[in-house]
Amino acid sequence: MANALMNRNNFDMLDPFERMAQSFWAPFEGLDQALKTDISETDDQYQVKVDVPGIDKKDVKLDYRDNVLSIRVQKQSFVDHEDKDQNVVMNERRAGTLQRQYALPNVAVDKISAAQTDGVLTITLPKTAPTTNAGHIDIQ
Repeated sequence: MANALMNRNNFDMLDPFERMAQSFWAPFEGLDQALKTDISETDDQYQVKVDVPGIDKKDVKLDYRDNVLSIRVQKQSFVDHEDKDQNVVMNERRAGTLQRQYALPNVAVDKISAAQTDGVLTITLPKTAPTTNAGHIDIQ
């Protein structure tokens, strides 16, 4: 009988273990939405714009390998505003790392440029001509 009472979910109330599980996974929810990105393409280039408000450019790492652009943002400058009387009502800001990857083929790696202005990171990836043999090797 006690188990039946504990497992009830009236009024959307969760048992203590469910609440603990949800609070454990909460920091990882929505990470794919944390780095809002727009990607445009022309005949000559890709342009990637990523919202990174409040992030210093030294905390952003960019990498392009195997036709994939990787963006890694690490924020370690979280300041806890809690005072000795614990008067904080809500605290949603977190320190941590976010990473996204985008498949963008045929890029001239030596000509990639990036700039960060007003909380927006803009990455320009000039295109190269695609290879015509697509990796085919003739045997002689």
